[in-house]
Amino acid sequence: MDRFGKSIEDIIKDTPYQIAAGIIADKSSSQGIEFTARERQKLVDHLKTDPAGNFRFRKFRLFGRKVVIETTEEDLSVFDRLYSKFMEDGLEELMGSLTDEFAGEGFLALKRSWPHNRHREDRRRRGFERRLQKRWGVGLDKMRMLLDVAREFGESTHSRLQDESNIACPNLVDVLARLHARGCQVAEEIVGLMSAGLADGAMARWRTLHEIAVVAMFLRERGEGMAERYIDHQAVESHKAVHEYQDYCERLGYEEMSAKEVEAQDRAFEDVMKKYGPGFERPYGWAGGEGGLKDATFPNIEKEASVDHLRGHYRMASHNVHANPKGIFFKIGLIEDSACLLAGPSNMGLADPGHAAAISLMQISSALGLLRPTVNSLVTLKILVLLSDEVGEALLEAHRRLEDDIG
Repeated sequence: MDRFGKSIEDIIKDTPYQIAAGIIADKSSSQGIEFTARERQKLVDHLKTDPAGNFRFRKFRLFGRKVVIETTEEDLSVFDRLYSKFMEDGLEELMGSLTDEFAGEGFLALKRSWPHNRHREDRRRRGFERRLQKRWGVGLDKMRMLLDVAREFGESTHSRLQDESNIACPNLVDVLARLHARGCQVAEEIVGLMSAGLADGAMARWRTLHEIAVVAMFLRERGEGMAERYIDHQAVESHKAVHEYQDYCERLGYEEMSAKEVEAQDRAFEDVMKKYGPGFERPYGWAGGEGGLKDATFPNIEKEASVDHLRGHYRMASHNVHANPKGIFFKIGLIEDSACLLAGPSNMGLADPGHAAAISLMQISSALGLLRPTVNSLVTLKILVLLSDEVGEALLEAHRRLEDDIG
């Protein structure tokens, strides 16, 4: 791609000589001498190397004839005007046309070379994944085991609770089962990111898993009424989403929602606001009201769920979600004090997101399983606790070996 930049630079440097050659060609034309395109380019080259020297035509009809071109103040004024116009208008147009041309050439060249480059990249990635599996494989395998147990536990517990005709908290059962299912999905994403060597991405996804765990534990403690508020809060989120969509759909080239659809969302929003009152429209407004928190914020929900000791880890995970300065300078996938800029996978930093994910998934499973515990569910939850401990130990051992290898 560097040759494109060089070509643009050459064209810009060439422009003053092209303008000067054009002025000379016009003055020569008044004396009956017409320049061909080839001769004009030769004149440009001559002006670059010997602007004060004679320029010789190789034309038989001009044999022995000498033509003198005088530069006047008017010629200099024309040159200044043409060059200024080029810099103000022509340069932008030139850059646009050259960018299109060079991008087309580069795109075709990239597609031609990609099959070879893809095979090379595939070999590199497979080699990296083999090395990562050799180092972190025990911990990753235990994570997959924990995820498998948690998924089966969620399915069986949800089925059992749905079958109990005397269950007094249908909304709570439904919400916790859905939170558990989503937790399993996010945990699967974390394992996938870790297996690819993307520790910072895995930590960012743990942030979501932690939020799911906090909400699940809070709802289990606060009961059916709070679960109903949580469900009804969908109207608040949908109302905001609908009006944001309407504001920007034209710029996106999308069709507007019908007035009927918007009115339906507005009515749903008005209904829940009448039902729950001021404050419900806030992001965590569902956690307030009767039986809820006076100040419904996520840190306070986290504190009520007795997991506020993970606030530091949550903040660290947030660096990889937002575009704040810490997020670009701090990477758990890099060796401490490394001068590298991490733009892909790394063999470092998998212990924290892996162990944190195991703990959060165990917490979400406990929130669901302790609604109506049985001997079987308590045994399975104990197994999940033991597995989460083993995940942490295996990942920590791999991390220590890596530190020893680095020295």
